[in-house]
Amino acid sequence: MTQLEFYKSFQFVAELLLAELLFVCRFRRRKLFPLRLGASIAACFLLGWLFPVVSESAFYLSFMFFTIFAFTVLCVKFTFGQSWLTGVFCCVAGYTTQHFSYELYNMTLGVMDSITPGSLGAGMGQYGTGEILLFSNPFLIAVYLCIYVACYMLSYFAFGTKLKPKEDVRLKTTFIFAFAVFILIIDIVLNAVVVYYLENTGLLYSLIVGLYNVLCCITSLYLQFQVALKSKIEDTLDTVQRMWHEVREQYAISKENIALINMKCHDLKHQIHSLGGSERVSPATLAELERCISIYDSVVKTGNDALDVILTEKSLLCNKNGVKLSCIVDGDKLSFMKEEDIYSLFGNIVDNAIEAVLKVPQDKRTISLHVKTVDGMLLVRESNYYADDILFEDGIPLTTKEDKRYHGYGIRSIKYICDRYDGELNISAEGSVFTISLVFCLDDIAAGE
Repeated sequence: MTQLEFYKSFQFVAELLLAELLFVCRFRRRKLFPLRLGASIAACFLLGWLFPVVSESAFYLSFMFFTIFAFTVLCVKFTFGQSWLTGVFCCVAGYTTQHFSYELYNMTLGVMDSITPGSLGAGMGQYGTGEILLFSNPFLIAVYLCIYVACYMLSYFAFGTKLKPKEDVRLKTTFIFAFAVFILIIDIVLNAVVVYYLENTGLLYSLIVGLYNVLCCITSLYLQFQVALKSKIEDTLDTVQRMWHEVREQYAISKENIALINMKCHDLKHQIHSLGGSERVSPATLAELERCISIYDSVVKTGNDALDVILTEKSLLCNKNGVKLSCIVDGDKLSFMKEEDIYSLFGNIVDNAIEAVLKVPQDKRTISLHVKTVDGMLLVRESNYYADDILFEDGIPLTTKEDKRYHGYGIRSIKYICDRYDGELNISAEGSVFTISLVFCLDDIAAGE
């Protein structure tokens, strides 16, 4: 077996699969995963072994390697549950990682051969027409493993960890990703041309071309993940801003409705009292009517209209679900915020708290909300019990909902508003108590107005 036959049948397939697994390993696995994985690996090696080498031209060999790569994309989709776009994205990242590791290894061999000419034998490249060299030399094995392990780990920690488990890649534009793929294709084809047609051009030329290829691969990876991260950030920002505009409209409606309901309920209370002496309505019925109406008539008064509206609205929801909402709030100090921001901020805080306490025993269904000033600082603090395990990322709790794409924006909206007013956000979950705290410097806010 020649070096080329060994490389395309075993070594290339193994390198490519391992590189791709760096990026897809944390995605959802399909049913019968071990069987699917085993079948996919066997099929990839079988294709590499059976693929005929009818020509050793650069373009045919490039076609051969791209065909094997395309088959691995199908196998990844067969084994893991990510979208097609995510699968292609991860496989391209894997192929790019494999290729720049290959280039770096070849450059190292070139330098070693120039220092001790002939020590590595003829045809020192990873694939060529010569005999297999890699596994006949323990020193080469050590060099090979060190370079590939280092490159793969660097690629994983620099890029692979940016992919979120169970979260598909979403691209607002595919142009930059397509450009990154184009760079990789051109790089691989040009490398094949150099290997087979410009083989005897000298060490310096080979090193320059190799370094160029490595930089192209790193640039390709950088472009890939930058466009993915940018798209994710833009998508999140668009969603938060859309929610903010919806909240602004909802606040106006809620403010009008709360005022109208309380006015009508106030009038109804007086009418019920006038019916108290009538024998046509039983005292028990009147008492029940007064109890129901008193719920709507118990308006929260904090000194801030927007806060009054949202807390009154949420107190009704708490009463309905058997949740005690305890508020010690100096709403007048929130005058520096826009009304719709206050409505959104406290609405999200209390909504998250209600959702959490509904999962705990009845005696722990308590939400405590404090807003006060201390030494020129406005402190907003909410605490409640929780039952589920909470995972944090960058100080922000991750949503426990199954569909990550459409949930988890409540906390992001809170942070968005906090950042808008140069506040500091701190979230903790200790001893079954969840606490969210916001701190705003009133002196800095006053100076900036």
